[in-house]
Amino acid sequence: MRLLRLAALLAGFTLAGGWSAAHLLAADTKKPRNDIWKDEPRESRPWWQRDLTEDVIEKVMKGIQTRDPAQAKQLSELRKKDRERFKAELREQGRPELEQMARERYEARRHERTAKFIEWLKANYPAEEQALAKLKDGDPQLYARNLDHLTNEYSYIFEAASSSPDLGAVLKEDYDLKMRANELCKQLRNEKSDAKRQALGIELQEVVARRYDLIVRKKEIAFDQLLKKLDELQKQVRDSKGEMDKWRDEKIKQENVKQRLQELTGNKVRFKWD
Repeated sequence: MRLLRLAALLAGFTLAGGWSAAHLLAADTKKPRNDIWKDEPRESRPWWQRDLTEDVIEKVMKGIQTRDPAQAKQLSELRKKDRERFKAELREQGRPELEQMARERYEARRHERTAKFIEWLKANYPAEEQALAKLKDGDPQLYARNLDHLTNEYSYIFEAASSSPDLGAVLKEDYDLKMRANELCKQLRNEKSDAKRQALGIELQEVVARRYDLIVRKKEIAFDQLLKKLDELQKQVRDSKGEMDKWRDEKIKQENVKQRLQELTGNKVRFKWD
């Protein structure tokens, strides 16, 4: 089981790594090519500390208006005079609304993932999905317990299939064969007929042999993913070396220092560069 989960986890990391690289590349294209300051680490803060969209502001203001009209009026006045101070105050005064929105976002993502899992269950284990669906209206508590059980049982296959259909198919077949092997062993222990025991033994041998092939296939998939990751790391090493060479250039250094000072001072201080 540990090997199965490791393979699934590796597939998930591969997908996440690919997404992160693409995301960072897209963000990088928005910065000047010779801007070194983009590499500075960012604070780990809640989303509302990083950005407040107009939609979020309106929702928070509506909540404050309901629970404290006087405070909402003061914030509205401050919004007209000093937008940055207004946002800072809104983050403090609107914390109950912002935390509620964070909870709603989390619940929405959880419900979305659960819905996708149930759709996957319906396609791959229809009998279990049907049994689960019958409990939804009849016994919600039993439904929740059974859903948790099925999630624990199959989530590693579901997660793997989301990032690598090939790996997901291998893990599913291996799981089904493992269940069949357990059943055959149970039948062998209870069977008295030699002829039937021999037939069961032959089938068990075939099941074990097929599981062996699947284990080898999982290792091949993991190896291919490691090779792909290695290629990505080698490319990052080459790119990093090129960046170091670029940042050592005195002209680029001066350009970056000048740009940063202008940002920090609002271009209000004149500097002598030559």
